[in-house]
Amino acid sequence: MIQLLFALLAAETALALALLFCMPMHRLALLAIDRTKRRRGPIMAKTVAGTMLLVLVVSTGYSIAKIRRRAGELGLLTPTDQVLASRYILEASLMGIYAPSLSAS
Repeated sequence: MIQLLFALLAAETALALALLFCMPMHRLALLAIDRTKRRRGPIMAKTVAGTMLLVLVVSTGYSIAKIRRRAGELGLLTPTDQVLASRYILEASLMGIYAPSLSAS
């Protein structure tokens, strides 16, 4: 899932660079943005963005909760669980969502 986040960030960066500098891609980027702003583009973009965000948030939250439950059963986190938990917290922070640390439980 983190690959999807990085792919999205790379696409946003490429679009920003295409709009920033006057290159051959500048005109194509402007045309694409103009077309998405017409008709049903904004509604569809908001729906897709909301659905993706919901899926990513629920998946990350579920994974963090699963690790917390495992930590509760064992009494402590294994090194593997610590690495997995840090990865899921990184994913949540990249999405802009606060994920409480596992040591707080």
